[in-house]
This record gives sequence, structure tokens and C-alpha cells, in this order.
Amino acid sequence: LVEKRKQARIPFGALLENGLLQPGQILYFARSGIRAKILSNGHLRCGKITGSIHFVAKVLMNGAPANGWDLWLYKDENGNKILIDKLREKLRTSNV
Repeated sequence: LVEKRKQARIPFGALLENGLLQPGQILYFARSGIRAKILSNGHLRCGKITGSIHFVAKVLMNGAPANGWDLWLYKDENGNKILIDKLREKLRTSNV
């Protein structure tokens, strides 16, 4: 398994471009169930906070370092909450 830091970088927006997530879709913050809406520019809006998956997570964690890939979940077609990092892995393995 390739070390995380050495894996191909995939921006969050690529999940939208490839149809894995949609603007307007809700993401769930892993630690609290707080919800955020995906904007068409690839940012999230969570109450008065707007920014990247990492920035919004960091604010929600009172400034602690945050990797948004490991903290935001989406609901699949069965209603299961799954880390968005799984979608990033799907893109990596499909060589998009």
C-alpha cells in the first residue's frame, strides 16, 4: 500500500466533476453529526462557515488540525454514512 502522502493528490472538486457527489448534497461531520452542504465550487457551507472540507472541519474542531477526507461522510444510496475518502480512493483506482 502506498504511503498516504505519496498517493496521487485528488482535489475534493474532482468528486463533483466525476459525479460521485453533487452540489447541494449534504455531508455529515464524523464527530457530531453536524451537516454541511456542498456548493458548486467544491466548498462546503456549514451554518455561517464556508470553505474547503479541511477549513470547515478545522473550524468545527476549534482550530485543531483537520483532514477533511477523514472527517466528512456522505450517505450512499442505502442511507449508510461513508467517509468521503472512500470516494477519493475510487477515483484513484479508476485512474480518472
